[in-house]
Amino acid sequence: MSFDAFAAARALENAGMGSVPAEAVTETNRVAVHQNAATKADLAELKEALTWRVFLIVGGLLALATALNRPLG
Repeated sequence: MSFDAFAAARALENAGMGSVPAEAVTETNRVAVHQNAATKADLAELKEALTWRVFLIVGGLLALATALNRPLG
């Protein structure tokens, strides 16, 4: 995700905000955006974890269905 800090600061200045506060607000926003953005590695790790969980759930359901299909006795 791209965040143009220079353009954001200039837009705040053009709206009447002083240079120092505009840069402080822009830096705060830039940090927030980058700290909350998921990387490709984060998404790959999540995909792997979810794949294993789905695999285990499906395996458990198949085992349960097999056990329930056996005649008792």
